[in-house]
Amino acid sequence: MPYLSFLLICVVWGGSFILMDRAMYALGPLAIGVGRMLGGAAVLGIYCAATRQWTKLRRGDAWKIALVGFLANSYPYVVQPYVLRGAGEHAYFGLMVAFVPLATIALSIPMLGQRPSPRQLVGVVGGLICTGLIVLEGRHRGFGAPLLALAFSVPLSYALGNTFIKWRLDHLPAAPLTTMFLGAGGTLLLPLLLAPGALDRLGLEGPATPREWPLAIGSLALLSVVGTGMTILLFIRLIQEQGPLFAGMVTYVIPIVALIWGHYDQEPLTRLQLVAVGGVLAMVALVQWGAARSPKLPTAGET
Repeated sequence: MPYLSFLLICVVWGGSFILMDRAMYALGPLAIGVGRMLGGAAVLGIYCAATRQWTKLRRGDAWKIALVGFLANSYPYVVQPYVLRGAGEHAYFGLMVAFVPLATIALSIPMLGQRPSPRQLVGVVGGLICTGLIVLEGRHRGFGAPLLALAFSVPLSYALGNTFIKWRLDHLPAAPLTTMFLGAGGTLLLPLLLAPGALDRLGLEGPATPREWPLAIGSLALLSVVGTGMTILLFIRLIQEQGPLFAGMVTYVIPIVALIWGHYDQEPLTRLQLVAVGGVLAMVALVQWGAARSPKLPTAGET
């Protein structure tokens, strides 16, 4: 049921921004990123063992999994909390992930040989314009260019990782693949987390005065198990069954949930934002309605 998976991912990932915010009460961006990846990998590893889902890697798969682990996990999972901490609010920067579909379209042309249909192009560009209105409305917050550049690099990294999965790792089943690249992403950053003084030099250390440890650890646990392990599994299945553009459109709905959580945290929510959000939903409906296709069932002899 691709539409149900789509909705669940939107709701959970939209709420992930407030979980990151709460985890930063006591933890730094790197600790949150590593904990999120390794925790999600552990949950999915248990799931794979319980359901006996194994896979055999082809020659060259290992470095591709490590690359996706960095692009789709290591980099964005550390940069996101770093940006949120620097900005002091999460709803506004939650909007940036809405640029993933446009980047996905651009990357799908050379990597997958796919060209968007006129309806897809209209929907993605229209959604981008609506999201742009929200971004322009928020310029008065005074965020600096380096912080904005980091925020915009996250959707580019996501789009490249997602498209690469479809391009080079489509032969691997979703659960083992998700487990491996989450584990790879966390392992890549683990030496940096353990290196003395590295976090301070990079600005990735935790708060000077940690507080509310139970809330911070609980938020990270929920972010790891539900917001990472379970929903990434659903997302990878969407990529493999529906393609990266269909899956990537979740990023147009995630900001809506982020705005709602931001309003709950008493961050500003304006009339222009509400109008733009309505336009985003209309564009998602334009692209997604009737676009989902049934997954291909293996024929005799296929595994």
